[in-house]
Amino acid sequence: MKMNRSTRLNLRTQNLITGLLLTVLFIMAAYATNRYPKQWDWTKSGRHTLAEQSVKAIQAFDKGVSATVFAQEDKERRHDITELLEKYRVVNPKLTIAFVNPDSNPALARQEGITTYGTVLLRANNKSEKLTESTEEALTNALIRLQKGTVKTVRFLTGHGEHPLTGDERASYQVVTQLMRGEGYQIQELNLAGEESVPADTTVIVLAGPTKPLLPIEAERLEKWLTAGKGRILVMRDPRTQTGLEKYLLTHGITFQEGVVIDPVARLFGAGPTTPIITQYDPTHDITKGMKMPAVFAEACGVNIEPSKNPDGPLKTRLLAGADRGWLETGDLSSGTVEFDPGKDTKGPIWMGVAVQDKGFRLVTLGDSDFAANAYIQYSGNDTLFLNVVRWLAEDESFIAIKPKKSQESGLSIPGHMAQYLFMGILFGIPLLLAGTGIAIWSRRKRR
Repeated sequence: MKMNRSTRLNLRTQNLITGLLLTVLFIMAAYATNRYPKQWDWTKSGRHTLAEQSVKAIQAFDKGVSATVFAQEDKERRHDITELLEKYRVVNPKLTIAFVNPDSNPALARQEGITTYGTVLLRANNKSEKLTESTEEALTNALIRLQKGTVKTVRFLTGHGEHPLTGDERASYQVVTQLMRGEGYQIQELNLAGEESVPADTTVIVLAGPTKPLLPIEAERLEKWLTAGKGRILVMRDPRTQTGLEKYLLTHGITFQEGVVIDPVARLFGAGPTTPIITQYDPTHDITKGMKMPAVFAEACGVNIEPSKNPDGPLKTRLLAGADRGWLETGDLSSGTVEFDPGKDTKGPIWMGVAVQDKGFRLVTLGDSDFAANAYIQYSGNDTLFLNVVRWLAEDESFIAIKPKKSQESGLSIPGHMAQYLFMGILFGIPLLLAGTGIAIWSRRKRR
């Protein structure tokens, strides 16, 4: 093709237009990435993606929240904290991040009461929260406490063989109470036998698996508080026990089904048949909406509830069920072998949790209390289920979501002999391959 003056001018014009278009596209792409930030997490466990509860916690601050990090000039430490905070800022750009070296500015550190390097000070709505642990769970809990403002008190009834709140033993509620305190709840014990009434600042009462029923005077004091207007209670009962509240629960249409839930599928997970797997959740109730991880009950009885006859009456919900292929065994378990008896036993699935809501009154009844103990709380969805129940009873529905994931270090494990082969391949195999390829190319060119 013959190049003349006109042809060269056309080519230059086309190149100029192409360059301008590419420049405009790059500017638009840069603006879009800054204005509409987007991230992709391709890790198997989603370790770089915030949990639903974390997203809700940071989105609650529509007027903004500040995070001041008191750390030394340690690039690695600052990088880890910044990387965590940036995940939250992507969700809520109104999060501001600042760094202060407490050694360079000791007056500010003393003023804010900072005594530990790496402390993050959160501020919003004239309130503040401090955290020294740089994890998603700790940061999200701090944001929740900052948003709540007021402290709500959850009292556990004692004096009837309930689960203890302290101690490392399997039956203790130590782990779950620590989780509750992390979200800003104040946890206390309450012995109604020595109190004239339920303290006025009580938000929620928990009856966690009593082995002996409440005394009549205790039940009377508790029922008086519940019927006064805004009583909220969680009742957990195990098989072959009595709570002392059966008559009161019956007024709400709730009855316990005597027997032990048998779930043959539990053996596939290495558990016994008396350990039912919760596989059905009500998809509309705030407690169980969105729950997919199955909870594991240690030993449970059935819970039934009669529907409301009045359309404007209390909202009654069957929350959860399990043992789809099992049954409710009413016979003796001492022999070690059980079989379904069509004439006596109830075929699964078995309902093991119900909820009642009527104006300010809220009630949740579960057919097991061991699922929240130290021995079982870390199983599958147990902690999420228990915390969601407490949040709903305390009217903290906005914080009901999937808990932040605990970080799990992933690594590559290579057996000893494979590691040796890999080392020899890198040290000798790759150089020999490159050298052989070069010799082959040189030989071919020489023959030409």
